Amino acid sequence: MQDGDNQNARNGNENGASSSVSFGGLMLPGTALSFLAILALLYTFYLAQALIAPVFTAIVVSFLFTPLLRLFPLKHLPDPAAAAIIVFTLLGLSSGGLYLLADPVSEWAERIPAAIEEFRQRTREITISMEEMREMADSLSDMEEEARNQDVVIQEASLANRALTLAGTIGTSLLIFFVFLYFILATNHLMRDRIVQIAPRIGDKEKARRIIRDIEREISGYLVSVTLINMGLGTAIGLCMWAIGLPNPVLWGAAGMILNYIPYLGPAIGMTLTGIAGFLTMPDPVYALLPPAFYFLCNLIESQLVLPTVIGRRHTINSAVVFLSIVFWGWMWGVIGAVLAVPILVIVKTAFSHLDRLQKFSVFIASEDRKPRRLPD
Repeated sequence: MQDGDNQNARNGNENGASSSVSFGGLMLPGTALSFLAILALLYTFYLAQALIAPVFTAIVVSFLFTPLLRLFPLKHLPDPAAAAIIVFTLLGLSSGGLYLLADPVSEWAERIPAAIEEFRQRTREITISMEEMREMADSLSDMEEEARNQDVVIQEASLANRALTLAGTIGTSLLIFFVFLYFILATNHLMRDRIVQIAPRIGDKEKARRIIRDIEREISGYLVSVTLINMGLGTAIGLCMWAIGLPNPVLWGAAGMILNYIPYLGPAIGMTLTGIAGFLTMPDPVYALLPPAFYFLCNLIESQLVLPTVIGRRHTINSAVVFLSIVFWGWMWGVIGAVLAVPILVIVKTAFSHLDRLQKFSVFIASEDRKPRRLPD
């Protein structure tokens, strides 16, 4: 009897040991530390978004301009001089675009109060049954008018302070972006050589060289293709808005080009803005639907015909992963994060495809672009 109890105890100890081993296999110390390190890194990205977001943007944009350093006549110039030409050209084009669009944007901003009143007037027939209730609410709110006026003054001061703070933040981010972009382009070859040199073995050095080369090729090809497509889309949208008589067609074309860098969300925002503009500027409600309709038509042609034809299947990414990336990086960094979501996926997919332990994640990110082979009959 005692021997049987000892045997059961030994079996229980062995089962407990095997359970602890299996549990330890699920929660290795290295895995837990890596998970905590990733969480800490993402939290740092969120807190320091004003600093890290423009740095990431400069890194992504540098892949777009790196091939220019090998073209004539920039390839015959020192890297710092060629980088200065590229950065100052980009800065000049951006400043010129903002200068040309400043007047239309300010014009639409000034029309907002009158537009709200016009919206009320044009929808009065729909809301005529609510007029008496609104008048009663207005009469009840007269007693609090003085307090509201004081709140308005406080809110205006708060809005002014927020506007100044936002302007300072944007200016600082732009300064970081352009300066860091210059240093990346000016030291492009040096940084690439340093990354390869720190690899411990010859095989790792060759793998690092392939990863850098493939990332540069993939992201530059993607950005160049998408930029050309967006320029064509913006031109088409601007021409459509001009044809139907919507004011400031250049503004809407530029907005369509910029917003199309944000998949899914960008076209929806553009349709909403053109719909509001059409409602405010066109007398007939039926004609007011033309701007968003043409905007949708242009985006439909671009997304279903032009984009698959130009980009092909090399840069295709799982749509669900793209959506989650936009949501995540948009939550992390706002609009800049939503714009960088797809390029970050392209970089991650390309890098993971060269790493044995991470190739499965690369397959998961990529969409299914090959049909399964049929077995011979």
